[in-house]
Amino acid sequence: MKWAIRDLLNPVVTRSMLFGSDPFDVESILKKVDAIKVMSGKQIQAVWLGEWEEKAKRYSELCDKAEAAGNKISARAYAKMVTECRYACFMINIEDVENKREIYSRLEESYKRYISFCKNKVEYAEIETKAGKIPAYIHYPDSGRKTGYPTVITYSGIGSCKEELEMLAAPLNERGIAVITPDMPGAGAAIIHNNIKCGGKQLEAAFDGIYKFVKAHKKLDEKNIANFGLCMGGGYAFRATVKNPKVKACVSLFPLLMNFADQSSIPVWMKRGKWSSYQYCEDYLESMRVLEEGTHSADFLMAYSDDDNWMSHDASQRLLDKATGYKESIHIEDKPAYVSEETIMHAMPVGEQYHWVKHEAADFIAARLISNS
Repeated sequence: MKWAIRDLLNPVVTRSMLFGSDPFDVESILKKVDAIKVMSGKQIQAVWLGEWEEKAKRYSELCDKAEAAGNKISARAYAKMVTECRYACFMINIEDVENKREIYSRLEESYKRYISFCKNKVEYAEIETKAGKIPAYIHYPDSGRKTGYPTVITYSGIGSCKEELEMLAAPLNERGIAVITPDMPGAGAAIIHNNIKCGGKQLEAAFDGIYKFVKAHKKLDEKNIANFGLCMGGGYAFRATVKNPKVKACVSLFPLLMNFADQSSIPVWMKRGKWSSYQYCEDYLESMRVLEEGTHSADFLMAYSDDDNWMSHDASQRLLDKATGYKESIHIEDKPAYVSEETIMHAMPVGEQYHWVKHEAADFIAARLISNS
């Protein structure tokens, strides 16, 4: 065999660890995967899902015990661990849509319990758009009792969810900024519960709806906003900034524009299959060209890597060149660790550097939204 079975899980492991899964929990489950005698996608899936669910049950019991004893700090920590376990399950590309829906529902419920223990207010919202209701959370930096919060709108792409976007919200909350984490079309509850598929028309409706939501919200400052996205969401952030001249800053971390990307490098599971078909609209690729339209003059920060096998250096440069105002770039030179020839993923080269890149990104935004920051 040319490569280990666990290499098939590299993309899932990367995303799980980005979200906060404990490295030792990950390694213990990967050892169970290594023990599989005959390579089988269904067997790998069964072991991965089963082992994470067992850990989720254990951490849930610990959360119950801590809550009953009035130990809120421990309860919050254990609730987050449960959410991380359920997120690792959600990352598997399951063809059974109903099973995927059940897994996501468990993630939703565990996340709701987790945020109930958080010191800062996390408020659920449903954003009206022409494509349907976009579920979202507003992460306040404090109790949420003030008005005029500087606001960042975060974006991610296919296969993500608003719960995952907490990792973008947290460093901004620490800097006194409110953050909206929406389920964009084709992602999270938008697709699973509201059947809003991913396509250019749906995304444009989402951008418009989110801006109207911010404008109408009494606590958010529509004149003091930024857009922040990663992966496909990095492309969304750029296009959303094009659509609103009031935006002061835009940050795109390893942005992916599908029409810029090397189509031959995009894995088969993203192009066809029951789950992929469920997420995308029929004219997906053609309709996504709308994201390439227009330019913006907001301050722009982009992180990219030459080891990204979907967006080449030239493709990343094309996006950077589109910004007409002040701009900076972070060139990631570190070689990705969780990678093999067969499973190299767009998310890995820069995603593995997120632990330090997030602070540069958050400081870039804070310097433009908060006076004297």
